Amino acid sequence: MLLGNEFQQHIHYATPMRVMRYDYGTYKKQYDSNSKKYKTSDGMNEDEYLSGMKKTDRFIPVITVVIYYGDKVWDGATTLHGMLDIPEKIVRHVNDYKILLVEARRNDLVLHNMNNVDLFNLLEIILDKRMPKNEAKKKAIQYGEEHQVDKSVVMTVAGATNSKIDYNAFEKGEVTMCTLFDEIAKENEIKGKALGMIETGLDFELSENDILVRLQRKLDITLQQAQEYLNLFKKQTV
Repeated sequence: MLLGNEFQQHIHYATPMRVMRYDYGTYKKQYDSNSKKYKTSDGMNEDEYLSGMKKTDRFIPVITVVIYYGDKVWDGATTLHGMLDIPEKIVRHVNDYKILLVEARRNDLVLHNMNNVDLFNLLEIILDKRMPKNEAKKKAIQYGEEHQVDKSVVMTVAGATNSKIDYNAFEKGEVTMCTLFDEIAKENEIKGKALGMIETGLDFELSENDILVRLQRKLDITLQQAQEYLNLFKKQTV
């Protein structure tokens, strides 16, 4: 089979249609590749030749899993029917299409790979809104220490929680949940300083280029990071 993963940090209300498109595209590629074998009708009957495939041809099944790691409960449709306004009397005549949805913050998965077990357990802790952030942080660090969580899992958690940390510097030392939270705190501090500098710069009518130069020099960050902070400030002020 062909397994596809669709990762969502935010709820996308057209997900059933997106998954349909992904799955169809994969089947279409298989069909196109298969049909190239039949340049002539040799060994094919008329229907097979017109179809571009033999009656006995079979394709590989496609399974797309949507992994949602946002902190809100998924309230979007999980089927095509859930997106449609269908009169009851014709529901049975309208083809449906369902998605396989996994919510990182709450699921009943039976996992066998320990890295996957650790990943979903940590995401469940971190995304639990019922728990104060400091308590969730302590619990996640404790879990990481007790289970000796692999650094690949910690890096995945960092990406899933949208932690814009310096991955190159992060990977040089020991990678633990504790160092992850330290890096997140450091990144948040730099972000706060950057947004303050941008606001001040705009108040004094500095050009965006001048602001970017000041951000790089004062905060010792790259041009790309400075541009990201400037774009973030623009979004927050829209």
